[in-house]
Amino acid sequence: MSFLRPTEPVYLVGPRSWLPERVVTNQDVLDWMGTRARPSWIAHRTGVEQRRWVTDEQSCGDAAVAAALRLFEEGRVDRARIVQVLLATVSGDFPTPPTSPLILPRLGLERVGVLDLSAACAGFTSAVHVGAALATATWGEQLVIAADIRSKFLNREDLATTALFGDGSAACVVTRRAEGADFQLVASELSVDASMADIIAIRAGGSRLPHHRNDDPSKAFLKMEHGATLFMKGVENMTTGADTLLRRLETKVSDVDWVVPHQANLHLMRAVTERLGVDPARVVETVRFTGNTSGASVGIALAHLREQLPLKPGQKVLLVSAGAGGASACALLHSL
Repeated sequence: MSFLRPTEPVYLVGPRSWLPERVVTNQDVLDWMGTRARPSWIAHRTGVEQRRWVTDEQSCGDAAVAAALRLFEEGRVDRARIVQVLLATVSGDFPTPPTSPLILPRLGLERVGVLDLSAACAGFTSAVHVGAALATATWGEQLVIAADIRSKFLNREDLATTALFGDGSAACVVTRRAEGADFQLVASELSVDASMADIIAIRAGGSRLPHHRNDDPSKAFLKMEHGATLFMKGVENMTTGADTLLRRLETKVSDVDWVVPHQANLHLMRAVTERLGVDPARVVETVRFTGNTSGASVGIALAHLREQLPLKPGQKVLLVSAGAGGASACALLHSL
């Protein structure tokens, strides 16, 4: 496990989030499947009532830029202080080059460090973890963006994935400066369950099976396998990660004011909530209107907490995430 407890205070400005304009309803999904099932059937199974998808022309880079510009528009970020851009994504614009260098001109940034970070559903929290370590070591401000476009990798004949996933992004700045900050990072921790390494996967397009050698179109789409195991492991990894972090900090879950879990699906989130012993009223749920936005989901949900829910200064906020690859990431924040 990779445990980080900053030796000097580290803060977050933001996050701000972005969702595409295009709304895809459960009826839309069922129409593609050619089934007579009711939209409520999908909502009952997943908790998703609608999701947002990008247009054919939009990409991960577009989503990343949109969230970052929303953050900049608040006027609390000095771009001249940013020394690093960390982009958490598993759906970059191209296999190569990385997407983070491509977005710099649109953000008004130059001669900064860039890094694409691949941690799937743990993306946002993992990038905050890395950004905090860099901010502590360098004093430079880190622009953290999580952006995932799942819709372009879905087989519309596969109800399990098409009904679940959405697109979106979130951005924050990780800094040593308290001025204008929304949260202080208390600690964070990364871990992995290697038994889940390939349960959620796109089989083609990498060096194992390049596109030009792939003769099975289904391998170009996102596939989730072993559903019962996936659910059980997801619950286990998220609760274990949260318990481990809180024990390290000698903090009880009853001391936490808000829990922001990865918005995998409503049933998994509520199973995690029950297992942790958290009051459901203290759990941030956005999956109903976003779907599962992979690595961006925790950032989008944290932005929702900051902007739409009764968050108060001095409250403890627990971020909990786990997903594809078995990667998990948790963090404890204090609201300011």
